[in-house]
Amino acid sequence: MNSNPSNKRDRARHDVSGRRKGSGSQRILYDANGVRIKGSRIPMKIKRALLFYIIPYIVLNGLIFFFVTATPSVDMRVLDTSDYQHTQVEFEIKSILPISELSVNMESEDVEYTESSRHHYVCDIDQNGMLYVTVKSWNGMQTTNYVDVSVLDDTAPSIDEETCVISEGYLTFTIEDSQSGVDFDSIYGIYDGDKQVKPTRMDTATGTVTIPMYSDTIELHFEDMVGNARMGTISATTDYEESDEGQEQESEVAAAEEESSSSEEES
Repeated sequence: MNSNPSNKRDRARHDVSGRRKGSGSQRILYDANGVRIKGSRIPMKIKRALLFYIIPYIVLNGLIFFFVTATPSVDMRVLDTSDYQHTQVEFEIKSILPISELSVNMESEDVEYTESSRHHYVCDIDQNGMLYVTVKSWNGMQTTNYVDVSVLDDTAPSIDEETCVISEGYLTFTIEDSQSGVDFDSIYGIYDGDKQVKPTRMDTATGTVTIPMYSDTIELHFEDMVGNARMGTISATTDYEESDEGQEQESEVAAAEEESSSSEEES
């Protein structure tokens, strides 16, 4: 049997008035349908302490800790090169606080940089090596990041010794360069001290070169597309030996200086 809503309201008013008369009793409230409204079990003093003291204290100290320990970060990347002699490194600085110091160096030398856009920088590089970027923010926190620049060609081509074959007065070998590529027009040989000979056949796809061998020993000279030079000597009785052109010239200069100093001591 359904209860009359008016009876519920009368009972609610009666309960409320009855509880008002009792001394020290907690006030109980009911909604329009006579359902009791439960009050909060947390005392008002605790609520005020949480709202005005504890929570603001935690938030304020959290913000202070965050800004004091905030550390900047650096994202770096090496761009592609078109001539294997120059490239660029881009880096982006991410920091909540302003930056107070910024330094870029390679091989212990400062590198110039320009700001392409806000917090984005670029620097020109003309040698391989490790590029370091150091950033310091206003709160004193510092970070350093680095990137390995290895896209530039600073190594001369090389001849695969295992491919050297002498047959019927011709030397056949394979030459390769993994970056700028072999300058096949630069390949020539020297025999009998000063006589020069050019290859008779070259396959640029496989790097196979065939050159006449008019003596037991031939001195090969070759370069890559950016001018890195190297030489190697091969004979019918000895293994292939090669060295950079620059190193050979330095050795000759050192030998000449040693011979000159010896002559001065004898005199």
